[in-house]
Amino acid sequence: MAITIKREKNERGVKLSSLKVGDTFLYDNRVGVMVERNGHAFPIDMTTCGNFRVIDPRYWRNAEHRNGELPPEAIVLPISVELSYKVVG
Repeated sequence: MAITIKREKNERGVKLSSLKVGDTFLYDNRVGVMVERNGHAFPIDMTTCGNFRVIDPRYWRNAEHRNGELPPEAIVLPISVELSYKVVG
């Protein structure tokens, strides 16, 4: 199943730290959502359902630095997400 992204209006990017829990965003063609656990808000990648990681090509030799967390100052595009599904079988 593919994710289709349709742009409806020209939004401006905002800092990740300005989003609230439950807000959805687009970063590097991936959809993320802000969640909270133990009183701390952080972004989750909707594709992997894991922490939102950034692949930095400057550190292609060192996997530890290459896949870092999305920093709070990262510019993201707030989006509205609608999920629909069909039961097959």
